[in-house]
Amino acid sequence: MSSPTGSFDLAAIFAERGLDLATLGAAYLVFMVTAVLTAAGFYTARSQLVISPNRGSRDYGIYVTSTLAAFLIAIVLENESLPRGSATLHYAIVPQIIALLSVHVWISYRLEPWLVTLGAAATAATILVGAVVGLATDLLGLAYWIALALLGGLLTFLWWRAISTQRAFVNASSIYMASKETLGTTVAPQKPWLGLPQCVGLVAASVGLGVANSLLQGRGLEELPAVDVAVESGLLLFTTAFVCAVPAGAYWFMRKTWMPELTRFVWLAWLVIGFALTYGNYLTSLTQV
Repeated sequence: MSSPTGSFDLAAIFAERGLDLATLGAAYLVFMVTAVLTAAGFYTARSQLVISPNRGSRDYGIYVTSTLAAFLIAIVLENESLPRGSATLHYAIVPQIIALLSVHVWISYRLEPWLVTLGAAATAATILVGAVVGLATDLLGLAYWIALALLGGLLTFLWWRAISTQRAFVNASSIYMASKETLGTTVAPQKPWLGLPQCVGLVAASVGLGVANSLLQGRGLEELPAVDVAVESGLLLFTTAFVCAVPAGAYWFMRKTWMPELTRFVWLAWLVIGFALTYGNYLTSLTQV
């Protein structure tokens, strides 16, 4: 939308996407309450729990990062694809998601007990505040509850793999807990080619997702166009390769060695990109009904 002078009316653009002063004020209040609960949870956990900065902690950071990245993509797709006012996900919560995402990206690169504690406290505070808002209002749709459930599951995973109480730690027969003992074996750097089984798996999964996307567009199994499925699968594989090549190449350039756990990184990137393509096709099919 443009003003009479021909320049963009930012206030109108924001309003079309649900970003008015009342919404931003409510989002800011939610952010501050979450920050206060995060600080309280952080200091409580530091005095009552023992955090092991092990492989489980790193996995937790990686998986939360992937979940939040997919959620951000869903927010953008809904607000830019659906008619104005019909999106169930809101731009106003993006700053809070980015803050939580940043902490967990940091966890995946730097394993420090205080940092893992901060990420876990922020996740727990987000779940608590989100649940209260969802139960007290009708602002949270199904996607929010799914995201909160996933974060709760990942927090449980972190507790299982890397957290114990100080009492259990003191009373343990070893200074290490059974499943929280070490940082794990050192992962050797991988070559940029993944091997035949992984490549076949990626291609097969991409073809399957291409078929699913065609079905989402309203076609029957007997009407599936092979060319469209091939193009959809090729686009997914190409985008995944491009997204993975940038950090893998940067890692090699800085350290002169290939990125460790490249296979998992590729599959996580494939999942997020595949989710973006599938959800985008689903939203497109809704607008065509």
